[in-house]
Amino acid sequence: MSEQGETKAGLEPERAAAAFLEYLVGVRNLSPNTVAAYRRDLAHFSEFLGRAGIEDLALVNHRTLRSFLANQQTRGYARSSVARRSACLKAFFHYLVDTGLLASDPSTTLTFPVKGRRLPRFLTEQEAGVLADGAGEDDDDAGIRDRAIIELLYATGMRVGELCSLRVGDVDLDAGAIRVVGKGDRERVVLAGRPALDALARYLAESRPSLARVKSYQGDAVFLGRQGSPIDPRQVRRIVEREAKALLANEGLSPHNLRHSFATHMLSRGADLRSVQELLGHKNVATTQIYTHLTGAEIRKAYDSSHPRA
Repeated sequence: MSEQGETKAGLEPERAAAAFLEYLVGVRNLSPNTVAAYRRDLAHFSEFLGRAGIEDLALVNHRTLRSFLANQQTRGYARSSVARRSACLKAFFHYLVDTGLLASDPSTTLTFPVKGRRLPRFLTEQEAGVLADGAGEDDDDAGIRDRAIIELLYATGMRVGELCSLRVGDVDLDAGAIRVVGKGDRERVVLAGRPALDALARYLAESRPSLARVKSYQGDAVFLGRQGSPIDPRQVRRIVEREAKALLANEGLSPHNLRHSFATHMLSRGADLRSVQELLGHKNVATTQIYTHLTGAEIRKAYDSSHPRA
């Protein structure tokens, strides 16, 4: 049966969603977390259509989509979650039209702006220095590892998943460069300064071999847990939270907050937006722009030092 024939016979939401998710994995090569989020969003939409008695996506119009988003708000979902579902629907229906499964796109003018977007927490430069210098004070294998982890997260701005996926061959200590694989399997090179490189070099030379012997680990993952297996994001989050609580009395600090601190401090010291975008691995520079929240004092200082007639 042709694709057009399927449209005439009725395009079932579940079948269309399955095809779209396969496309995201096989063609777009999106990360598992992103695909899982799309799957959840489409499940909510399919459930809504079922309650409305709509079994054919060709019967969905702009009003249907607006009603779905309003329904999600009424059910107590955060504005950010509803906005993401709006973006998911736009991508979904664009795919259906682009592949000929639907004749028209009801989501063309669909919008759901997020008002008052809350920026992630970030550390001051002094706080970041205290955390990096004081981490892993026990000076045992785990402590040396924890120091290297926190130094590297702050020095490079890499995501926690990227850090956990690092392989020994990705690290060039002489060049101060590290190859990471980010979202959508996109590769990039991040840079690290001398404190992070020294901490990483010590960990690789002293602690990693000792941790690997616990289970005779023969793999090439850079960071290992106490049990001798590759570390996972949950363990890294616990390390960051524990060290921040002990050194800064800062509750709930996450690896993402260190990533945000990296970008904020780079931009406040004059780095250009495109360079920070490349280091963070953002596909769109608009994503990087959320980090340009300089304080009034910083803006005044930049103006006074830069404008010839300030």
